Amino acid sequence: MAEVQGLGLQGEAFNALGKVLFGMLADGDDRIEYSASMTAPVTSSDVMIFNATGQFETPDGRVNSSEEPDELYDALKALRAACYRPGTGTWFSIRVVVLATGAGTAEYNYDNEPDFGLGGIDPICYVTDQDRFPRDEDKQPEWLKLRLAEGRAGIAARGQ
Repeated sequence: MAEVQGLGLQGEAFNALGKVLFGMLADGDDRIEYSASMTAPVTSSDVMIFNATGQFETPDGRVNSSEEPDELYDALKALRAACYRPGTGTWFSIRVVVLATGAGTAEYNYDNEPDFGLGGIDPICYVTDQDRFPRDEDKQPEWLKLRLAEGRAGIAARGQ
């Protein structure tokens, strides 16, 4: 089970993530957008660095891609843990934007099923996440209840 964190630690964890993202910006970059879906055992993420001369065209502008440093994953994991609240759990996905000025914003998804791409993830991952970040049943969205039931059935079928 995760330890309970205070709002101060949540702010510190967000700032740590923001610093890693800000450090990934280079001269001429406008902003960096980081999106991630996460459970305790699985993370899927994407980084886009917006630059007027970026290599790739998107509907939102030209971007460069970037390798994700290990510190980014570590900071993301720490932020998710810092956002945990007993009984209500923590977020499943996040979108963080850091501007070249250093200002940052975040959008947290606590209730909608996260997007892990085609095929999703093994429902057992949600059981593992529920063990790490317990969420009371009355706080579980219907999709999560279904994934937990599927995951528990998978565990039982494997004889674990």
